[in-house]
Amino acid sequence: MRFVHTSDLHLGRKLAQMSLERDTQHVLNQLEELMAQSGSKALVVAGDIFDSPNPPEVAVRQWDRFITRMAKAGNVVLAVSGNHDSGARVSMGASIIALSGIHVAGELREAMEPVVVDGVNFWLVPFVRPADVRAWATRMGLDAGLVVNYDTALRLVLDEVRKSDAFAKHPNVCVAHQFVTNAGVSPERSDSEHLSLGTLDNVDRRVFESFDYVALGHIHRPQRIGEDTIRYAGSPLKLSSSEVAQQKSYAVVGIKQDDEGTHVKYRLVPVEPLRDFRMERGSVEELVRQAKEEDEGRREDFVHAVVTDDDPLDVVARLRQVWPNLEQVTFDNAVTRAAGVTEAPDEIDLSKDMHELFAEFFEAQAGKPLTEDEQKLVDEAFEKALAKGGDVA
Repeated sequence: MRFVHTSDLHLGRKLAQMSLERDTQHVLNQLEELMAQSGSKALVVAGDIFDSPNPPEVAVRQWDRFITRMAKAGNVVLAVSGNHDSGARVSMGASIIALSGIHVAGELREAMEPVVVDGVNFWLVPFVRPADVRAWATRMGLDAGLVVNYDTALRLVLDEVRKSDAFAKHPNVCVAHQFVTNAGVSPERSDSEHLSLGTLDNVDRRVFESFDYVALGHIHRPQRIGEDTIRYAGSPLKLSSSEVAQQKSYAVVGIKQDDEGTHVKYRLVPVEPLRDFRMERGSVEELVRQAKEEDEGRREDFVHAVVTDDDPLDVVARLRQVWPNLEQVTFDNAVTRAAGVTEAPDEIDLSKDMHELFAEFFEAQAGKPLTEDEQKLVDEAFEKALAKGGDVA
C-alpha cells in the first residue's frame, strides 16, 4: 500500500503579523492532488496540526474543511497531536469521525490498538511527556516508576505496542511527534521549533526497533534519522528565517510484504509555496533598489533582511514600503563585526507579538504549554495593561 507522510501544518500561524491561511491552503491543495496522483490510500499527519493549543477559528475551520474533503474522496487520515496542539481539543469527537476514515489521536488511549489500512498497522502515538506516560501507566497497571525521562516514557508505550497480537500480523508504521536523535546526534533543527532546553526531551531512535516505518513530526527540516525508514517529513511551509534554504516536501511511502519480508520505499515530492521566505543582504539603498526591480509577486515574499549599513535610518519603514511582508531585520556592519558578534544583538523580530513571546517563555520555563484557561488569563492581563495605557513590552 502507499501513503503520504507530512507534519507540522501549524494552522493559524502568522508571519510578519500576516495570516498564513492562503499559504496553508495552497499547500493543502497540493497535498490533495498528490494523494490522488500517487494512488495513496492514507494521509499521515505527524502532529502540530495547529500552531497553538487554542487556535483561531479560521484555523479550525480550515482543518475541518480539509478532513471533510479527504473523507469525501475516500482517503484515510491518520493524525496525532503535537506539542503545539491541545490533545483534548484535536481528538474531540474522534470516535465519531473515525467512522468516516479520519483517525485522530490527541491523547494516549487506555489500550493501544492500530488503525489497519490495506493490511498495514498504523500505531498513532500523540506527543507525550513523562508525566503523561506515568499517569497512563498507572491506569494500565504498569510500573510508572520506569518513566524517568522522555526516552523511557516513549519506550514504555511502544513496548506495550509490541506486545499486541496485531503487531506480529502486519507491517507496522509508528506515527509520532517527538524529538528523536541518533545515538545522541540531534537532527538539523530550525528556530521555529519549540524544544525543551538542552536535550531533556531527547528520544533515541532505538525505541522504534522492529517498526517498518516511523513517520515523525516536530522537526521542520525533512530528514532521515539514522536510517531511511525513520523520517521527519518536515513542515510544508518555511516558518522562520532559519528555514529559507530548505526544500520543503511531502514523503510518498510505499510498503509491500511478500515471502522475503517487508519492503519500504519512499520518494520526496517538493512543495511549491504560494509565497517564498527568503533572506536578502545589502545596504538599505541596495535592498530598496533590488526590491523595486522585482515583479509584484516576488515582492509579496516573506523577507529577512540583513542590513550592512553602519548607521542606517528608518530601516524597517523604508524596507516595508517595498517588501510589505518584511519578517525580520538583522544587522551585519562595522559595529557588530568589531564586537565579534555573529548573530547581531540588535535583531528586530517582526513576526511575534507579546502573547506569542510570553507563551514561548512560559513553555521554556514550565516544560508545558499554557492551558486554555491560562492563555485567557494572560490575554486579559495584556488587554487591561493596554487599556490603562501601559507598556506590556
